[in-house]
Amino acid sequence: MPDIFVSPDNRLPQIKQKLPHPLSAFMFMPDGISFENQEPDETVVLFLRRNFIPNFAWILVPVALILLPIFFFPFIIINNLIPQFPPSVFKLISPVWYLFTLSYLLVNFLIWYFTVSIVTTERILDIDFLNILQKKVAETRLSKVEDVTQKSGGFFEAFFDYGNVYVQTAGREPYFLFESVPKPQQVVRIVNELLERKEEI
Repeated sequence: MPDIFVSPDNRLPQIKQKLPHPLSAFMFMPDGISFENQEPDETVVLFLRRNFIPNFAWILVPVALILLPIFFFPFIIINNLIPQFPPSVFKLISPVWYLFTLSYLLVNFLIWYFTVSIVTTERILDIDFLNILQKKVAETRLSKVEDVTQKSGGFFEAFFDYGNVYVQTAGREPYFLFESVPKPQQVVRIVNELLERKEEI
C-alpha cells in the first residue's frame, strides 16, 4: 500500500504546509512544531485544534457585550430611567464592563489555542485545557491503537468539513477524542496509514 512518507509530493499535496499559520486548526507535517517530552527521532505528523466554526458561540457573546453599553447606557441616561445614578457612574461602569468582556474573550481564546491533539510517528497526544490554569494531558503509543473512526453530522459540519475523530486504544485511556477537527476523513486516513507503517516495521 502506498505510504504517505515515501513521496510527499504525490501524497496529500493540497494539505502540505511548509510554514503553518499559528492559528491554523489543521497542520500536516508542520515545520517548527515541537512539544514537551518529544523524543529525538519523533516527528509531528498532525497538529490539530478545534475548527473555528464552533468557536462562534464564545465570539458572538463578547461582541454583543461590547456593543451593549454603546446603545444601552445612553438610552438610560437620556430617558433618566435610573434617576439616582448620575452619568459619571456609567463612565466608571463602562471600563469595568469592557475589562470583564475582554477577559472572557481572552480566556476562551487561550483555552482554544492551547487545547490541541498531536499525532506523531510514535504516539498520539491529547492536551485539554479545562480552564486557564488546569490542563489534562493523555497519550498513547501507536502500537496500542485499535480503531480510528470519524463522526460528522449536521449541515455546518458537512459544509465546513469538520467533525469528531475517535481513537480507540488498549491503553489506560479507552479512547481519544479529537473534537470538531477539520478534515476528519483525512485525519482518519493518515492515522491508519501510520498504523500500517508501524505494523510493517
